[in-house]
Amino acid sequence: MKSHHRYVRLALPFAGAILILGSLACEKKLSPEAIQAQEVAKSADSRVAALEKELADMKAAKTEGGDAAHVTQGHQKAIEKQLAEAKRAAEMKRKAAQQLAAQPAPAEAPKTVLVDVPAGSKLQVKLAKDLATDSVQAGDAWEGTLAEDVVVGNKTVWPAGTVVRGVVSQSTPAGRLSSGNGGLGIKLTAVGANDVDAGVYLVAGTARGERNAKYIAGGAALGALVGILSDKNNRNDHALGGAAIGAAAGTAAAAASADTVIRIGAAQPVTFTLSAPEKVSVKP
Repeated sequence: MKSHHRYVRLALPFAGAILILGSLACEKKLSPEAIQAQEVAKSADSRVAALEKELADMKAAKTEGGDAAHVTQGHQKAIEKQLAEAKRAAEMKRKAAQQLAAQPAPAEAPKTVLVDVPAGSKLQVKLAKDLATDSVQAGDAWEGTLAEDVVVGNKTVWPAGTVVRGVVSQSTPAGRLSSGNGGLGIKLTAVGANDVDAGVYLVAGTARGERNAKYIAGGAALGALVGILSDKNNRNDHALGGAAIGAAAGTAAAAASADTVIRIGAAQPVTFTLSAPEKVSVKP
């Protein structure tokens, strides 16, 4: 017993030393770049979690088949692709943060600053090419550029010409569903090096050539898509409820003639709105 007590008395000081060393290690001074990288990595992980929840809610949603099932299937495919890309991006950002954290903090001033782009910020996007229901499917990628600078305070966080990327959320020609409606929806997923949550821009239409452009914010997208495309009278506003927060101009020409193909042209910019704030590294 005495030897056992002696072991405990000897072990306690060593345990205390380990705790102190661990505390010192945790208090290692990180470079501004490393701190920024950690913030960006956390934001990427949060985006993955949000997409996983959206996908889980989508799979758990009870549908009665028909138009609702068709819309859900297309939108689910788009979310699954976006989630896979978000996971890859998050993994890369975590590794970058770990590498920067392992490096000694430099003495010089930070080369960049983090700017919070608030939710609700407008993004004017010019598509690289026309998109149409006869040429793209749900889950397909699309690209474009910013048509205007995105400015926060006195800082330009994303200049005009910045490359943007997205995914097709829905692609159903008019007349394909029992309601007679169809829809082409696109989701903005990345601006430059930043993954973003910017809702779905949808052009819904009928075989008579009627077209109606709507912007659907955040997690309301699935219910709004189902509501719009299943509406036999094409009265779209009630399906959106409070989710419709803007529509792009220049869609009236689409209704000039009956056409089952629904298009989103590259001639005029499409307006997206950030559904969640985004941290962007900007040179001071």
